[in-house]
Amino acid sequence: MRKVTNADIKKYEAMVEMYLQKYVQKNWNEASLNKHDSEVQLGNSGWTMNDFRQHLKTEVLVALQKYNPNYISERTGKSVKESTFVYQHLFNRTGQLMKKLTKTRYGYGKWTSNLEEVLWERDAEE
Repeated sequence: MRKVTNADIKKYEAMVEMYLQKYVQKNWNEASLNKHDSEVQLGNSGWTMNDFRQHLKTEVLVALQKYNPNYISERTGKSVKESTFVYQHLFNRTGQLMKKLTKTRYGYGKWTSNLEEVLWERDAEE
């Protein structure tokens, strides 16, 4: 397994910030990339921008550990650059997380969700 250093993760700092802007900030009105507002809770998700930032840095670490520079794609016959691999890993993992956190059916993302639906009690009454 590859030993990842802080310098390796800092190399992808711009990519993490881009993901925060492109995928996180557009889903919540409270979201801000300003460092002073990074502890504001985003809707009913329970997450803050700092939480997302830390989560994405963790995913960068996972991607760097999974990256195999010797892997050759069967389809194209070429290897994949490290930055492309990290980008695709973040894209997949961020998409999964955002789907989970913005489902209004379970009360995430909006304060106006029906309480019975959030607590899954609606089906029991019918």
